[in-house]
Amino acid sequence: MTSKYTKTIFTLTFMAMASAVFTAPSYASLVEPNYTHEKPYATTPWYESYSHDNYLADQNFITGMRPHHAGALTMSQDYLASDKKASKRMQRLAKGIIHNQKFEILMLDEVEHQINSVDFSTSKDARKAQVATQGLAQRERFIRDAMPSLWGSEADVSEEDVRFAKAMIVHHEGALVMCEQYLDDPRSGNGYLERMCLDILRDQKQEIALMHDIISDYPGNPDDVKMKGEHKMSHDDHSQHKDHHKHH
Repeated sequence: MTSKYTKTIFTLTFMAMASAVFTAPSYASLVEPNYTHEKPYATTPWYESYSHDNYLADQNFITGMRPHHAGALTMSQDYLASDKKASKRMQRLAKGIIHNQKFEILMLDEVEHQINSVDFSTSKDARKAQVATQGLAQRERFIRDAMPSLWGSEADVSEEDVRFAKAMIVHHEGALVMCEQYLDDPRSGNGYLERMCLDILRDQKQEIALMHDIISDYPGNPDDVKMKGEHKMSHDDHSQHKDHHKHH
């Protein structure tokens, strides 16, 4: 099924790819397009016409994406702690994943706090409610880490770099699936999470392209480099989440 957001996703991804390839800037999330860290701390409530069905879609997404992001942090930290890593671009990307996804977990926590405050005890019908808080980046003085450039090649790419890249590609693909499912869910109606999904789709597609480029610089045969068992399991978990989503 074609996503109702396919055209928007394609446009945002194309523009972000062009920006990353030629300038690799630090940029703020699309959720806060006018962000500048020089401004005073400020947050504003994000309201939607919100029903219990909207709540179920949001909660399903959050309970899947939050531990998924936590897994990416652990994988990146383990990779950076390895004395077998070599690729400078891969190390920079791993640090960026930790920096950016920690903030995205904070965003998910805030959305969950707000939607759990909506009272559906008397009616499950839609009502105006705060479902997120805009301005978290401003409040936290957060600036998103830019992805390393897609251009260039590296002489030093180790087996550990390839192993991490292959595992993180699988992990990112799981995040793409969850975001696509949320955007396609007819129950979804939280514009804040929708924009967050667009950010994730844009960013992680770029990062997957970068990791494939790093793998291509490996002097050996990347097919001979096997992922660790827990990373293979994470792929199975994504598939189970996809099946669970279909049945609910």
